[in-house]
Amino acid sequence: MAMRHSGELVRVEVHDAVLVILGPLVSTIGAVSIDLKSGADVYPLDAHSAIDVVENAFLFDDVTYTIQISAPQAVEVTQGNRLLDLSWIRHHTQYLATTSWQFHQVGWTEIRLGMGGIRLKIRSRKMDYETDYQIMVRDLENQVRGLTAKLLSAVLNPMQVTEQPFELWSYWIALLEQIWKDLARDVDFAWRTLPPHLNAEMKGVFIERQRHVDTYSLRRYIERGHPRIVTSVRQWDALTPERFYLLQLLQHVHRRLQRLFDKVPDVTQNRRLTSIAQEVARLLHTLGKDVGQERIIGEPRIPASPMAESHPALRRVVHWHRLLRMGLFPDGESYLVGPKDISKLYEYWCYLTIVRLVLEESGGELKVSPVASVDPVDIFLPSGQEHAAEIRLLNGQTIRVLYERQFQGLPTVTQQPDHVVQLQGLDSLVVFDSKYRFELDDRALENYGKGSPIPPVATINGMHQYHDAIVMRNAPHRRLVDRAIVLFPLPAQYVHMWHTHRFYRSIDAVGVGALPLLPGGEDVFLRQQIRRYVAGLE
Repeated sequence: MAMRHSGELVRVEVHDAVLVILGPLVSTIGAVSIDLKSGADVYPLDAHSAIDVVENAFLFDDVTYTIQISAPQAVEVTQGNRLLDLSWIRHHTQYLATTSWQFHQVGWTEIRLGMGGIRLKIRSRKMDYETDYQIMVRDLENQVRGLTAKLLSAVLNPMQVTEQPFELWSYWIALLEQIWKDLARDVDFAWRTLPPHLNAEMKGVFIERQRHVDTYSLRRYIERGHPRIVTSVRQWDALTPERFYLLQLLQHVHRRLQRLFDKVPDVTQNRRLTSIAQEVARLLHTLGKDVGQERIIGEPRIPASPMAESHPALRRVVHWHRLLRMGLFPDGESYLVGPKDISKLYEYWCYLTIVRLVLEESGGELKVSPVASVDPVDIFLPSGQEHAAEIRLLNGQTIRVLYERQFQGLPTVTQQPDHVVQLQGLDSLVVFDSKYRFELDDRALENYGKGSPIPPVATINGMHQYHDAIVMRNAPHRRLVDRAIVLFPLPAQYVHMWHTHRFYRSIDAVGVGALPLLPGGEDVFLRQQIRRYVAGLE
C-alpha cells in the first residue's frame, strides 16, 4: 500500500488504478462525542481491491469530500447508481481525475472503480439516527391513522366516536372498534341473506341413470353403443363470488391486525386490538365452516356484480372496507421511508406533529386531513395550498397547515422556503423549517453553541430571509410572517436548558430562532408557540 497523504481518509487500489477519498477528520458532532469503534466501516468488493483506512475516520452524508483517481486509462466510477462526473487529464503514462462529492445518503453504499471497488458505511451527523428513524416511522403511522380517524369521525355520519382520548393511537383504536362492530354485523347479515348461485356443469353420465333421454342422445347411443351421454348437471353453490369476497375481507382485516401488535404503544390498547382480532378470527372460522373453506387466497377485491350493487348489507360492507383503505389500514405492510431520506422523513414527521398540536391546542375540528399516500413502499406528502390540512375553530375561523408553499408575486423574488411547514391563520404566518442536522463549524459552535448542539447557522439566516421577504403583494408591503422558527432534533440531555439559549430568546426578541423537536421526546416548546398563535386568533 502506498504512503498515505495528508487528509486521506480512504484509499482503494484495484489492479493499477487508485481511488482516494480526502476530507475532514470529524471527531465530534457539536458537543456530542462520537463513541464508535475505531476506523471507518470499509470493505473490499472483491479479491482485486485492496484498501487502507485512517483510524477514527467516519464518512458523513452531507460533508463534502474530494475524490481523486489515478489509472492507466479513463475508467467509469460510480457510487451506487450514480455516475461520478469526472474530467480526465493525462499525465505521462497515467490518467488523473479529481471531483468534489457528497454521498447524500445514510447507510451502506458501494463505490466501483472499473471491475473492483469498496463497500462503505455513510453515517448521519445525527448519531442516534437509527433510533430516530424507527421512532419517526412508527409515529408517522400513528399520526396518519389517527388524523384519518379524526377526519372520518367528524365528517361521516353516523361515525361519531363517543370516546375522545387525547392520544391519536387511542382515537384510531376507538374508531376501529366501532367500524368493526358495524362491519361484523353487516358481514354476518350479508352472508345469511346472499342467495346461492345455480351452476350448470356439463358432465358425462350413464344413459340408464337418466329419467328422460332426448332423441339426439338416444340416436347416438344406437349408432355408437356408448353407455355415457353428455348432459348438463345443475347444482346450487353456496360459495358465491360475493361470499368469497366476505371471507377474503375478514382474513385481510385479521392479517392487518396481527401485523400491528408489536407497534401498539400501550398494553391496554394492545388488549383492545387483540380483542378485535379474536372476534374477526371467530367470525371467519364460523362462516368458513358453512362452505368448507378454511383459508382464502388473495387480497379482497370489491365485487362488481349486480348483487354487490343491490344487496343492502353487502353495500354497507363495501362502505366499511373503503373506510379502512382511506388511511386507517394502509395497503402496504407499513409506511416504509428509505434510509436515504431521513431528512425528508423528519420533515414529514414535523409537519404531522404540527397538525396534531394545532388540533389539540385549538379544540377545533379537522375538516381537511393531510393527504398522505398509501403506497406500500413509501409515504408521500404533496406540497402546495391545494393539499393543506384545515382545522375549523369554534368561532368559525380556519387554520390551514401547509407543506412547502411557494410565495409568488413578491416585490423582490419568489420565496419557496426549503422544506417549510407553515401555520396560516387570518393575517399572520408562523413558518417552521425542519432540519435534521447540527452545526459542525467549530467557530460557529464557539460563538453560538455555548455547550449545546445547535442547528446550522445558515438555517437561522434563512429564517431571517423568510421573515423579511414574505410580504403582502400590494403596497404597503406589510410583512406576513410573525415568527420563523427552525425545528431540529436536539438530544434529550440538552432540552431542559434550551429556554436559556440565545436562539430561544431571539424568538420573542426578533421573531426568529430555533426550537428542539426530537422523535420520542417532549414537544413542550413547539406546543407553547402554537398555543400562543391560537390564542392570538381568538
